[in-house]
Amino acid sequence: MQVAKLERERIIKRNSTISIALNLLMGCLKIAIGMISGSVAILSDGINNISDLLSSFVTIIGYQLAKRKPTHSHPLGFGRVEYISALFVAFIVLYAGFEFFMASIRQIISPETVSVSPLMMAIIFFSILAKLFLWQMNKTSGKKVDSDALTLSGTDALVDAVSGSITLASVLLSYFIPFSFDGYAGLIVSIFILYAGISSVLSTVSAIVGERPEKATVAKIRAIISEFPPLKGGYDIQIHNYGPMRSIGTCNVEVPSDASGEEIFDAMTEAQNKILAELGIYFTFGMYAVNDLNPTVRAMKGEVLRTLKDISPSVIGIHAFHVHMEDSRVHFDVVVDFNLEDIALFRSRATKRLEEEFPSYSFQFNIDPDYS
Repeated sequence: MQVAKLERERIIKRNSTISIALNLLMGCLKIAIGMISGSVAILSDGINNISDLLSSFVTIIGYQLAKRKPTHSHPLGFGRVEYISALFVAFIVLYAGFEFFMASIRQIISPETVSVSPLMMAIIFFSILAKLFLWQMNKTSGKKVDSDALTLSGTDALVDAVSGSITLASVLLSYFIPFSFDGYAGLIVSIFILYAGISSVLSTVSAIVGERPEKATVAKIRAIISEFPPLKGGYDIQIHNYGPMRSIGTCNVEVPSDASGEEIFDAMTEAQNKILAELGIYFTFGMYAVNDLNPTVRAMKGEVLRTLKDISPSVIGIHAFHVHMEDSRVHFDVVVDFNLEDIALFRSRATKRLEEEFPSYSFQFNIDPDYS
């Protein structure tokens, strides 16, 4: 885990340094030729490069803050600062996009003459290649080290490459056709930038609010649990991220009601260690004691599930099914999707139907949202 952290730090610092150097170079060149030529599209593109430079600084600062050690007040560390820094980057992009949009509108209303030169076109072409390089580098590295800030920087670089291509096309057209395309090109560029900023805000806020675990991750967790009998299942899985390198999860498992406490404890410990080693998630397990190996109980479980699905199409499945033979009590959890609006009504109908179909039994059940 320590090696992974060091590698992650190295990649984030390397990518941010390269991004800072290239954006500083391109920003200065574009601002210079934009002021000389009078092109609002090129000037806006240059200022956008400077905003990207600020974004790279924010990424580095955010990472340095995020890797601080846990404290008494923040025992789970400061990893979520990375999400905040990514959100700050997104707002920088939004601000730049809005400024370009207004400048382009002014250029369309009151067009100014743009002087075009081969040097200007060469610099814009170079910037497009540089942005494509940054896009590929940050996209690949962002996925590798699970950094939203790097991934967003990569997306922003791709948008910049597209907008640079539009700027280059407007410059070429202005070179051959006596019409000012500059304001219109700047308008299109600003729309691309605004779109990238809005998308970045939405994706980062989604990560901060908390997202559903990926299906592949859930499948892997359940596969690991199945390797350690008497554990089975893997229900109500919830994963909470406290930064890209710190995740905590909770999960309920089924165990036979006649399994020993030591046997269950050993299996849980081994599953916990393997999940941490392979997925980097520290899991805490809850336990359901079940007796569904009994043919009568198994048959009853199937009938109960069919009844519940008949009551509502929102029912996904049931687990933790246990029949107390001594007093005919039945316990279980029913998993429902988020389309079920009236939980109280569903519980009332389900209880009534089950007691009608199984008059000798009493039913107690929890209704679980489909977390995973």
